[in-house]
Amino acid sequence: MPQGTTSFARLEEDGGAAVAQTVRETLGRLRAGEPLRAGKLTLIPLLPVEEGIAHATGYLPLESAVAQQVLAVTEKPAATVPELVVSSTAEAPVLMICGEQVIGGLQNRVFNTTMLVAAHTALDVPVTCVEMGRWHGAGARGFGSRRAGQPGAAPERAFTSAEPAYARMRAKHMSYVTKSLASGGGYTSDQSEVWEEVSERLSSTGVSSGTSAMRAMYEMPARSTSMDETVARLPRPKGALGFVAIVAGKPVGGEIFTDDALAEAYWPRLTRSYAMDALDSLWSTAASEAQSSASDEERAQGPDVAESEADFLAGAREAEVQAYVSPGLGSDVRLAGARLAGAGLVHEGALVHLSLFPAEEEEAAAQPATQQP
Repeated sequence: MPQGTTSFARLEEDGGAAVAQTVRETLGRLRAGEPLRAGKLTLIPLLPVEEGIAHATGYLPLESAVAQQVLAVTEKPAATVPELVVSSTAEAPVLMICGEQVIGGLQNRVFNTTMLVAAHTALDVPVTCVEMGRWHGAGARGFGSRRAGQPGAAPERAFTSAEPAYARMRAKHMSYVTKSLASGGGYTSDQSEVWEEVSERLSSTGVSSGTSAMRAMYEMPARSTSMDETVARLPRPKGALGFVAIVAGKPVGGEIFTDDALAEAYWPRLTRSYAMDALDSLWSTAASEAQSSASDEERAQGPDVAESEADFLAGAREAEVQAYVSPGLGSDVRLAGARLAGAGLVHEGALVHLSLFPAEEEEAAAQPATQQP
């Protein structure tokens, strides 16, 4: 039987302190590389300052595990919107990051937190729907492979791996889950708010979707081409373990791994997540308007890119860290500071993945601007 997701207790003081120390030490052992620029988006690569930070875990990224048919994501036997089943026959743990999207089943979903699925395990995982329609519709057949190890499984309940949600969505989604954890509600999100965010984004970008699916924003040809071009211009530098993403001179998020292979695997997809926000100009609207006479490249650079990146990481190192029992392997971590918030996973004394976003009060100044693709 799959393991459940009801264990969400905060770690005891000693355990939580050790996890927090791991996070802070990792953040303190990274340095900024040369900025990479493409249109409105700038990525500041994060490189290790010394040996010993990066290490090979052998963990599989979700995309690879699904492609190799050693892991399947399916609806539960009695399907429910906020929970899916992950079944692994892999010989190594499989990583699924917060906000990573799976498409198919009865509705497309995103994972509510970063999770590490143990080898040869079935796990119930918390998710949030990013497609309002289709549950009972004729289009309910999925796109994913059959359940790993079960050739006769019904394909209509299977999912395939897709790109993470766009950065603004991931930031909001993370915030909802963090608030739920703090109040004892577990790894749950605010479904109605997520649907509202998707609906507003579809409207503001002029993208039509019969089922109000976030996925449609990635599939429109002109938008998809633009994002592909942006990703192609921002390749991962050798040794980079993540990046800070900047739009119009202002940090809009950051991603960190300590496994070089995982950083390589997730770099293009996470870049695409931020490329969508850069495309739609949802971040730093005031800064963009103030620089309206400048080129996209000049706006991307901004006046103080290096200083912004340094301030962003300093805010992460100063943030309060809370640790919880993860639904999978390891400890779920939540960062809360005056300037940013974050969420990630620590396992066996190492940071597996960490996402960072501006604090809500800073984010509020950036309002969606109506865009046509």
